[in-house]
Amino acid sequence: MVVVVVLVGWSGTAEGAAALERGAVEAQLRDLPLAVLDLGARDDHGEAARHAVAGLQPAPAAVRVLPRPEHQEPVDALLDAVVAEGADLVVVGTRRRSPVGKFLLGSTAQRVILGAEAPVLVVKAGREGGEG
Repeated sequence: MVVVVVLVGWSGTAEGAAALERGAVEAQLRDLPLAVLDLGARDDHGEAARHAVAGLQPAPAAVRVLPRPEHQEPVDALLDAVVAEGADLVVVGTRRRSPVGKFLLGSTAQRVILGAEAPVLVVKAGREGGEG
């Protein structure tokens, strides 16, 4: 049986922090567990993600840190986790970029929006509190 969760794509960046903060709020509003997919460096075995989750205030009632499968790109791992975790909402962070930057580099958030089988909330990193 799949438990419905709010799923956050986290990395050790300002964008990841903004997504984590907003994801925790959304999980509380929906009275759902929070699942945090660690898309950061694999060599720390999720330690940085667990540390970030431990610092959430107020802390979510239930939270799990999920490792990214080896040899899987972050977007693919996140899209697979949407289905596997039964995500009610996916939260990802982004940064402000110029139109040319978006064109040349593509957009991870756009790939998640187009591929996810759940609603996606995109949070801009910027000012304190994830507001941008």
